[in-house]
Amino acid sequence: MTDTNMHYSAPADTRSDTVIWTPPFLLFFAALLGLGLSVASLVTHIWLNSGIYSVEQIGIACSAVLLLTWLVALVSARSWWIRGGAAFGCVWALCMLGQFWLSRHGHGTQDAIMLQVRASANSALLASMLCLSIGRIRLKLWDAIVLWLLLLVFCIYLAYSYFKVPGGESSLLFVESRIIPIALYVSTALWWLRPSCWRDQPGPTFLFGLTPIMLFFLFRSDTLNTEQNVFFLQVFFLCLLLGAIRILQGERRSASKAKEKEVIHSDHVTQE
Repeated sequence: MTDTNMHYSAPADTRSDTVIWTPPFLLFFAALLGLGLSVASLVTHIWLNSGIYSVEQIGIACSAVLLLTWLVALVSARSWWIRGGAAFGCVWALCMLGQFWLSRHGHGTQDAIMLQVRASANSALLASMLCLSIGRIRLKLWDAIVLWLLLLVFCIYLAYSYFKVPGGESSLLFVESRIIPIALYVSTALWWLRPSCWRDQPGPTFLFGLTPIMLFFLFRSDTLNTEQNVFFLQVFFLCLLLGAIRILQGERRSASKAKEKEVIHSDHVTQE
């Protein structure tokens, strides 16, 4: 009975490995969540009452932390899909750094260079979400259908926007302004419309699906210089950080499992 159960639960390949959250990691994850929310509340309170730093400086600091996290994931990941997601995550973090830097130096949200940077950032976020939602996920037929449909809708919408540019307006800037929201919609749909993601990676699915929605509403408002927006801007970065750490933990578990398999295989070879 034991042998049968062990044989039934063994994964067919490395893509179907189910990552088990160990109690130490659960405690660390919960502690990091509580600490992050506490720090966000404290930073918001200091910003509101003293004005020592600006919201742009907060965004630059948070983007730098995410950039370092994605660099660690890029170096330590075993899956090429995860590496691709981490690489695009680095590009997104760099674009966010540039966006907050431009805002700090007087560029408005409707300036041409700001629209281009935001479109680049959201496109990099979409590419990162695409790669991460494929890595370590047991893909089914529905996954292929959803992925192709979403990418097809994305391309058709951009083509339609290109041919509907109002007179006297730059076609490139108009299309880029349309990329900004549609990339966020597709990023959420890549995770939340696929049961395979909820089954194999429920934590990253919730976190990475929630962050594009938060980003959409944050930059839809007229200004970030409100108490609520400053706090939720940090919560947005915290959700991305927690999702990236969850991906790192999954890669670490996969690496340890691969080493265990190599040791067992070498022992069998030696015995033979």
